[in-house]
Amino acid sequence: MQKKRNIKLIFVLIALTLSAVSAYFVTRPADQLKVSRDIFSYEDPAAIDKVVFSGASGEHQLTFAGGSWQIGEEYKADPQRVSVLFAILKQMRVRRKVSRQQEEMIAEKLKEAGTKVTFYEGDKAVHEFYVWGDEESGLTYLAEKPGDQAYIVEIPGYRSFLAGIYQLDRNGWRDPLVFTLNWSNLSNVKVVYPDNEGLGFSVEYADRFYAIPEIPQTDSTKLTDFLDDVSLLFVNDFLSEKEKQQYSQIINAQPQALFKIEDVGKNIYTLEIYGMLPDGKEIIGRIDSTDYATFDVGKVRKIMKPKSYFIKKETEDIK
Repeated sequence: MQKKRNIKLIFVLIALTLSAVSAYFVTRPADQLKVSRDIFSYEDPAAIDKVVFSGASGEHQLTFAGGSWQIGEEYKADPQRVSVLFAILKQMRVRRKVSRQQEEMIAEKLKEAGTKVTFYEGDKAVHEFYVWGDEESGLTYLAEKPGDQAYIVEIPGYRSFLAGIYQLDRNGWRDPLVFTLNWSNLSNVKVVYPDNEGLGFSVEYADRFYAIPEIPQTDSTKLTDFLDDVSLLFVNDFLSEKEKQQYSQIINAQPQALFKIEDVGKNIYTLEIYGMLPDGKEIIGRIDSTDYATFDVGKVRKIMKPKSYFIKKETEDIK
């Protein structure tokens, strides 16, 4: 009985295998890709020195000048996001054609909400496509033009929303590092709490290290951590004009804290900290009296320390 049962199972397995193979050949995509899977990729982007993004919200561009990438003419671009952009450009591959049922809808999305991306080497446009992504499904669609055949693209072996990098707005490309400083060029840091000036303090370089002059014995470990947290503070997102209006009640109030930093070249950098957003996870700040941005509350709390926090505590002898 067991032998007969095993034989039956073998026949069932063979039947299922044959059915699966048949189903594959019957239902596999009819496109049988007559185009190369790398039609939208660019094998060697090293010579690209400008990328222009055009969409419904306007146009912005990345340019390589002076050894670094910039967004527009005034802001440094986020080097990590630039690296991701070119890694995706080099590795993305066509998965399949858009299904016939979706062709019209995707063409409309590419036209109305898509982003035209053009890559330049010098003054010459060397690569171009239109991209739109459905964040909910995680799918990214590309076409040479909105009315042309559209394709779903991916990086084989990875599940990532590729369209996200192409659809960043101008602020999304900005370098999120607040202070481009390091310890070698830091001169002093002044922290002011407008509602309670007694909590404020200044950090100055003295005797080959940093200290708080008002405190006879500064806790060097806490001060080192503080300076690290200041120099490595990142923006979550820069606020648009619409968002500034939305949070006007917060940014029109008096700031909770003011950070004033001076480097050895006498350059001054400032950061004002305002109130939290309703979700309690982010807080608004203003950089150099110009740019409003949101920050992670936990990271801001690390630098909003009172002067007393840095007083070195005497340790009792262990008995």
